Amino acid sequence: MSPQSAETRVDRPEERVTALEQLPHRLDVLTLEFSQFRIEVRDEFSAVRQEMREQGETLRAEMRHLGGTLRGEMAELGTTLRGEIAELGSTLRGEMHELGQALITRIMVLHEDVISRIALISEGRPAPSGRGKPRKK
Repeated sequence: MSPQSAETRVDRPEERVTALEQLPHRLDVLTLEFSQFRIEVRDEFSAVRQEMREQGETLRAEMRHLGGTLRGEMAELGTTLRGEIAELGSTLRGEMHELGQALITRIMVLHEDVISRIALISEGRPAPSGRGKPRKK
């Protein structure tokens, strides 16, 4: 180690004391800055919370409006669908009635055809014997 001069040895502690004397002021400045920072952060968080609350309320209002609109559209579509189903049902009932009548007519024609064929077959046969007829007492 090199020997220090007396002047240097005196100046050093003075510089240190001066630096130590400035510490409380610097600490006060830092404390004030930190306090201001906390206030700013609190204010910003409050602003963010308020914005989120407002956006939530806006979103809920929009959802209520859209929900009402959707319910109205669904009701309208339901009414339209019920009308179409009723119309289709009426048309189908009419068609089924017509087909039923045609089927009845066809059955009657076939029945008459069978009866006439049985009559033709019966004409060509000899009269049945007494079998199968009930006896008279």
